[in-house]
Amino acid sequence: MSAKSNSSDSNGPEGAVERARPHEIWLVLLLALLVRLPTLFSRPLWYDEAFAALFSAEGPRAMSYGTLLVDQGIAADVHPLGYYTLLWIWQAVSGGGPVAVRALSVILGLVLVYLGYRLSRRLFQERIAIVAALMFALSPFQVHYSQEVRMYVLLSVLLLGATLVYRRALMGGSLQYWLAFAILGAAAQYTHTLAALYLIPLGLTPLWRRQASKLGKTVLAGLFAMMLYLPWLVYVPSQLSRVRWAYWIPQPGPAELVRTWLVFVAGLPVPQSLLAVVLFSTVLSTTFGAWGTIRGWRSKDPSFQDGIWLLYLAVAPVLLMYLISYWQPVYLERALLTSGALFLIWLAWALSAPRLIPLFAWTGRAALLLTFALGLYGYYSYGGFPYAPWPLLNDFLRVELLEQEIVLHSNKITALPSRYYAERTTSGLETELADGTLNPGLEHRYLPDPPGTDSDTLAPATQEVLGFLAEPDLDRAISGASGVWFVLFSREELDYLAEGYAAHPSLEKLAEQFTLDSVSQFGELGVYHYVK
Repeated sequence: MSAKSNSSDSNGPEGAVERARPHEIWLVLLLALLVRLPTLFSRPLWYDEAFAALFSAEGPRAMSYGTLLVDQGIAADVHPLGYYTLLWIWQAVSGGGPVAVRALSVILGLVLVYLGYRLSRRLFQERIAIVAALMFALSPFQVHYSQEVRMYVLLSVLLLGATLVYRRALMGGSLQYWLAFAILGAAAQYTHTLAALYLIPLGLTPLWRRQASKLGKTVLAGLFAMMLYLPWLVYVPSQLSRVRWAYWIPQPGPAELVRTWLVFVAGLPVPQSLLAVVLFSTVLSTTFGAWGTIRGWRSKDPSFQDGIWLLYLAVAPVLLMYLISYWQPVYLERALLTSGALFLIWLAWALSAPRLIPLFAWTGRAALLLTFALGLYGYYSYGGFPYAPWPLLNDFLRVELLEQEIVLHSNKITALPSRYYAERTTSGLETELADGTLNPGLEHRYLPDPPGTDSDTLAPATQEVLGFLAEPDLDRAISGASGVWFVLFSREELDYLAEGYAAHPSLEKLAEQFTLDSVSQFGELGVYHYVK
């Protein structure tokens, strides 16, 4: 590539003429922050978030035991410890309250917006980069996981960072970019095993871009990344055995591909009444984006190859994950957050393609903005499963629970977040006893998942690390109790009814030994009070 081409790549296609406007990206980042604040304080943590907060607080040594202990060739947990270790460090500084642990994801989400801007500016003009950053800021899919206490936004930051430095390396960058690519790729693998399903298509870029001379360096960088990942790679077979033995992800069908496309743009869920509008606006914006891509190809737009590259990186990991799921179901939309981000950059470019009729371009952008607005409304307003007002539940039980009565959950999904909030005030702050020790709060018990079923994901070793062991069975859990407050999600009852059961098995068994006194509802959470 000529020196002129290298210069163009480092500043965008019109970088020599179109200067960067730093104040604009700062305004976009401010907007991104404001969009990520609603529900941050009001929406309670759900099971996965409570698990992440409680598990990471135990520290690396305990987490390693609760993840890597192998029983009959099966590891205790499936996730590597990269994110949990970062969250452990973060909690040591900021505390373990709900807002504090979510703040880490908010910060990472802002970093992701900035990386999206930097990648877009390297590929295209400044105005396209700003539009792409605005899409990142407003995308419901990106907003959701910029608030959640999970590893997916960190994974996306690392993968998008790897994409950015890899692009620099391919365009003649020095050794430092190849090293950075390897380090970021390894770090992504330490964050989530499914990172490989993005890194593999990314590493194949030289083949279809006819840069065979870069393929050898890509292989060397990949080998270095694997060497960095090797200390954890040796445990991956036992973690894969856990996925094969018992995991909740079903095998996907073609409908999942359509849903993923909607998730990339609208986020989901949205109210049923708005679904048709969301589908129409998503189809409209994507259709005009596709038309802009075709027009870019026909007009020999010099940025066309980069636009197609983004679309390739948005689609290839989805298809790879889909195909692998026919061997072992691993199709997880939130692990495709990076592909969703690149889909947005592609749309930003495609709707700005040369010779695209302005009416089409502005209609596509308006449809996209409408989709974002409806998606954000759906996300902000949603309060159903798996969310529930755990602080209110605990306050209620503290008042109503009598001596020798117990609180028993049908499974870990409701028990773990209840326990997380039981140790805290309604505002989420930890409370202490008079002697300075942490208040254990309201005692919660829970029943185990049937061994080997899709829901059996919390291994005994992990329970031990959490200090929260499942009861052996219902009979022993209620032995000696004068009353039971039984907690479960309403949909769990409906699932049993759909399978032909007359009632939830645990409720039937409780009715044999107790009398139902009352039923209280907290959103989709049912609380059954049984007395002798």
